[in-house]
Amino acid sequence: MRSRLVFTMLALAVIAPATLAPSASATRVSDAQLRAQLRHAKQHLRLARERAQKARADLAAALELQAQLGGGGLGATPPAGVTPPAGMDPALAARLLTDGVVSDDEIAALQTRVSRAKAFVHRRAVRVRNLTRRVRLRRQIATWARHHEWRPLIAIAGHEYGVSPAGLYRMMMLESGGQPAVVSGPYNGLFQYTTSEWARLWNPWRHESIYNGWAQIRATALALSRGMGPSQWPNTYPMAF
Repeated sequence: MRSRLVFTMLALAVIAPATLAPSASATRVSDAQLRAQLRHAKQHLRLARERAQKARADLAAALELQAQLGGGGLGATPPAGVTPPAGMDPALAARLLTDGVVSDDEIAALQTRVSRAKAFVHRRAVRVRNLTRRVRLRRQIATWARHHEWRPLIAIAGHEYGVSPAGLYRMMMLESGGQPAVVSGPYNGLFQYTTSEWARLWNPWRHESIYNGWAQIRATALALSRGMGPSQWPNTYPMAF
């Protein structure tokens, strides 16, 4: 079980940077926006697959038509008895048969169309997979935060900001014992911020509640990455790191 948890945290840490948006919480994509992006991406993927299927069908029909012509006639009209394959796009058939021959260049153009359509489907599929991972990660993060499971969240934030997760966890336990609503004089939350320090411009999550554990974890990881540890946590930082 422990090895599975470690693997999960490492895997999530790899894809978490897209969800952290350290620049400012105001620019962070909301959960609703992310779900809407996923819905649109799925719609675009469906349309891309339909276009790719159409391109493959057109190529197959053109090859069949070329085979019927047996190398193609030389006249300006199709040879007698040549009929487009069932289901073939009439406009494509008319264009291919205008000069009575399906040339290798025309086949090559259709093959290129198929290759491009396939590549476009791949790009759309990758976007859907990435957005799906981000949506699932958001849900998992919300579950961890709701149940005060701080270790995986600390692993994600530590990886993102280059801070030791073990040290970050030790400092949290020294500051609050892992209790997000603890108050000790003017100090509040997991890492015991004053309200004035929490509201400073350096903190992208200053508009979140000071008792939001996930917000405090990210803010603290960011602060430590900027060298604020000794001044902000003079007593517990040396003990934790």
